[in-house]
Amino acid sequence: MKTGLLPGINLLLTILGVAFCFFPIGLYWWKKLNPNKTYLVISLYWMINGILYAPEIFNWKWYNDITFQITLFYNLLDAPLVILMFYFLFKKKIFKYLMIAFFIFETVMTIWMGYNFDSDNIIIGVGSLICLILNIWGISKYFLKVNHTDNENVMVFVYAGFIFYYGLFAVVFNYNYLHVSGSQRPYVVFVNYAAIILATLLTSYGFWKYAHSVRYGDEHY
Repeated sequence: MKTGLLPGINLLLTILGVAFCFFPIGLYWWKKLNPNKTYLVISLYWMINGILYAPEIFNWKWYNDITFQITLFYNLLDAPLVILMFYFLFKKKIFKYLMIAFFIFETVMTIWMGYNFDSDNIIIGVGSLICLILNIWGISKYFLKVNHTDNENVMVFVYAGFIFYYGLFAVVFNYNYLHVSGSQRPYVVFVNYAAIILATLLTSYGFWKYAHSVRYGDEHY
């Protein structure tokens, strides 16, 4: 176990980050939001992150041995989940086509470069950029309107959370995927979990403050 101020702070951030990842799914269940597929995708997105990051709290050896494969697999699902959120939210075919196109892109990259970090670096880089652009578009669309529904108020916090997460992920991606260094890793961990905490808190606040059960089957605006 590493000692020192930064490793101690990182352990605390890891525990908080993992715990906060389960807040959206907890609010989804508590507020009975189950008819809303958009909220479900958002909740599952963060819950999956929480499950995958939880072993890092305990530094289990068995997890360290398989973390490579887990990371590769999850990175294939990261961007599609965010695109799926936009599809359920706006019911536009363009998001369906974008998701299909991204799956094709992932398949081509994997076949061409192999199922490894070489292809994964490109996939996660492109996917993160797409997610960042989509959420910036979403929050811009929100601020162009004067009056907003509760659903729109929920989503502006979700957008802001994802913007912080994918914006700060650019730092994580640069050092963790492109310029791997043992001395830099503690700082990467700090930025990563700080982004997760901020994103999940914003999302959770939106759920708590504005989300409610969908009525009459109307799940979008």
